[in-house]
Amino acid sequence: MLLPCCRRIAGIVMAEQKYYTISSLAKTFSVIELMTHKSLWNLRELAKVSALPKGTLQRILLTLEELGYVRQEHRGGAYALTLKFFQLGRRIVGNNNLVELARPHCRELVGIVNETVNLCMASGSDMVVVDQQMSRHHLRLDSIIGSSFPIYPSASGKIWLAFQNEQDVMRVLGQICQENPKISAEDITSFMEELADVRNEGIAFDYEEIFEGVRCVASPIFDYSGSIVATLGCSVPTVRITKELSSLLINEVCDKAKLISSLLGAQARKFQKTYKTMIDIS
Repeated sequence: MLLPCCRRIAGIVMAEQKYYTISSLAKTFSVIELMTHKSLWNLRELAKVSALPKGTLQRILLTLEELGYVRQEHRGGAYALTLKFFQLGRRIVGNNNLVELARPHCRELVGIVNETVNLCMASGSDMVVVDQQMSRHHLRLDSIIGSSFPIYPSASGKIWLAFQNEQDVMRVLGQICQENPKISAEDITSFMEELADVRNEGIAFDYEEIFEGVRCVASPIFDYSGSIVATLGCSVPTVRITKELSSLLINEVCDKAKLISSLLGAQARKFQKTYKTMIDIS
């Protein structure tokens, strides 16, 4: 028995359309869900079961095919969903597992260094805080989980971009330059040179480049495929940084990032030793 607020489309129980819903999107997802019930569908059969006009259904299938979510066996042949859905699902599960897997190690890290620890992922031209463990100091930088900050020129952003392919890096930097015309060609050249160092050393810094009075250090987290999936970093008020704290942060952040990476099945990477510190830019 269906609830009064529900109806059946394409053999799937759906809520009655609200004022904010997009009907074409709802129809598309109803087709996708329907197609998961068997491997191949011809157009006539799918139109009959979905109760959608053939013209509407064909436009949906062509769009999904162009985006890589549906394939057609041959011209006029049957349609099938592709493994792109599997890839998306695996990423979602991996991301959710990552936060839970990393959290106890982030807590351990903040217990050692007593500075705010951030686990971040990229979204467009921003880095997003997906988890945070706060310092016990009264003077500290706190962020709301889900908040974002610019990928350029943050420590986490440098780490993220350093392990992307060149095409993706240039696409993100192009977007950043459009958003901030003050960034010059010389700035980008210098930034690309810094990314090369980050790639070799496996660690990145920002010296109050994002938040005045705050310096950061970050290291990459990789998964079993060798892809970067997150960054692990610490944010520290500049007035509190000493040579000893700088050394402790660099060692502990790198060690914890390597540990989390290994738990995700990543192969150990050898990085060059860095001679940079959080005290100066040299």
